[in-house]
Amino acid sequence: MSNYVIPSLNSACEILRLIVESPKTLSRDQIAEILTIPRSSTYRILQTLKCAEMVVYRNRKYYPGPGLYTLSLKLNSTDRLRPICLPVLNNLVKSTGFTAHIAVPSGFRSLLIEVVDGQHASNKASRAGTTAPAHVSATGKVFLAYLWNDELDIVNAETGFSRFTARTHTTMDEVRHEVQCTLKRGYGVDDREFDDGTRCLAVPVFNASATVAAAIGVTAPAGLFSKDDIPEVAAIIKKHAQHCYMLLKGEMS
Repeated sequence: MSNYVIPSLNSACEILRLIVESPKTLSRDQIAEILTIPRSSTYRILQTLKCAEMVVYRNRKYYPGPGLYTLSLKLNSTDRLRPICLPVLNNLVKSTGFTAHIAVPSGFRSLLIEVVDGQHASNKASRAGTTAPAHVSATGKVFLAYLWNDELDIVNAETGFSRFTARTHTTMDEVRHEVQCTLKRGYGVDDREFDDGTRCLAVPVFNASATVAAAIGVTAPAGLFSKDDIPEVAAIIKKHAQHCYMLLKGEMS
């Protein structure tokens, strides 16, 4: 090993590579054994990577974290979902006038991978590469309902249900109820729960395996996107989500 290599940093890189490339999720002890790194060192490195959101810890296993996905998005602009769904987002903006976005699940959070500004775009709107807590974002509620419904206790333990506005759902009963409403409606709503002046709506995007691969939605100032508009806007987004599904299905066939 070169005299200029920092051993602990080299070990961290090896751990990240193993977590990303391993066909199965691994525990701390398994990582230490495979890489022949002392368990105490492995634990400290994993804790550091967890704090940096490069890995997430769930059910005694380690998974790639949102920080890795964010770096990947910023380095790789040809991410598969983005070029496929970008024309759909542009059409969604034309149909609603609102800012459109698509997100993927990441470490019990929602990770935006593309955003197309609408006519009344707010400077508060999140950009591609940013994440949001699942319980307060419309896209995140889609993932809670369709992917993490049986893991809400773990989500709460990992991320918590923090309050952002007076309308935020912060108890397990409230979040469970919102998840059931999302499943019943077929879409998630952020009704001024993340930002008091903003309303968002998102619909699941299924892949050819009938699994939710992403969520597509819109965000707009609450004064322009009223609660009365929700059913009509939801119907429009569902049509665009179906278009995304057909495009994804066509690419996989």
